[in-house]
Amino acid sequence: MRKYIALIGHGPRWLEGKTVYEQGQPVEDHLEAMRRHYDTGVLQLGGPFDHGGGIAVLNVADEPAARAVMDADPAVQAGVMVYEIRALRPVFDAAAQVRTGGTVATISGDAARHTAGA
Repeated sequence: MRKYIALIGHGPRWLEGKTVYEQGQPVEDHLEAMRRHYDTGVLQLGGPFDHGGGIAVLNVADEPAARAVMDADPAVQAGVMVYEIRALRPVFDAAAQVRTGGTVATISGDAARHTAGA
């Protein structure tokens, strides 16, 4: 499993001038979907930013799996939210007890091997 970050933004059907809490049923349904993903271990961290947009940290096998989670999201399907996916190479992760002790060269080498599929 690998961590992917979904950076969530306002979609074309976002109600301008309204907060995330005022977007109606699509956001209610989004919240319920995120609860299910949290309960199954897929969603590691999620929530809105103070000034628009939000984040979902997903623990899935690969990028297509991360996209499948977000493509199925009710708020994305309704056009209220859009997202971008970014793969994360944790260097520090308190929840997973990851603390890199190596040098930048060590981290860079690990990254090169990871992206090459090693």
